[in-house]
Amino acid sequence: MSTRLLTTLRAAAPHAALVALLASTPGCMLWPWDPKENTTIITPGMRAASIREMGPRAKDGDSEAQTKACEQLALQIRTEPDPIVRRAIQETVADFETPMASAMLIAGLNDEDRDVKVTCCRELGKRKEPKAIAPLGNLVAKDADLDVRLAAVDALGAMKTKESIASLAAALKDRDPAMQYAGVEAMKKVSDEDLGNDVQAWRQYADRIAGPAPAASIATQPADTTVK
Repeated sequence: MSTRLLTTLRAAAPHAALVALLASTPGCMLWPWDPKENTTIITPGMRAASIREMGPRAKDGDSEAQTKACEQLALQIRTEPDPIVRRAIQETVADFETPMASAMLIAGLNDEDRDVKVTCCRELGKRKEPKAIAPLGNLVAKDADLDVRLAAVDALGAMKTKESIASLAAALKDRDPAMQYAGVEAMKKVSDEDLGNDVQAWRQYADRIAGPAPAASIATQPADTTVK
């Protein structure tokens, strides 16, 4: 064997050993993740974006297309564990003018997630449907989360009816000044009265229009009943 050939074989030996070692090592040992795993993860945000894309397509369609989209989303939300996706579903169906869309938004007022509840309050306020007044009033009087109660008050403030005035009366009896202020502002919208920021005067007005309202379950009447 020539001297040149021996030199070539000796130089190639370490590289051959390295190739053999790599060939016998599992792929997960060579790189911290599988390339496929790095590109196929579907996040809640991605799923929510996909759902929102359904809205414009169905909205431009006829009532049958909207009903079909609602049915599909209604099935999904029943078993959807992520609140980000549930909120996207409610925002999407809010664009549909179907009875099922309204029913889904009203049902969403009982969601366990605060942001989903707030979203449903906001969308129901835009729709101004009388059948939403009682469920919204229930949130005003009983929900433990201030943001949810405020959202419900704001939604009721968009509905100028005797029933909405009765539901808003509970906000005036809430012990939180923020709720009292929101209640006063909403009452100004739904009534033709100008009673300023006197909470007690607005309570009396609500009692005249709709009868005495029960106090909010978490509220105690404050000594100072004028919103500053």
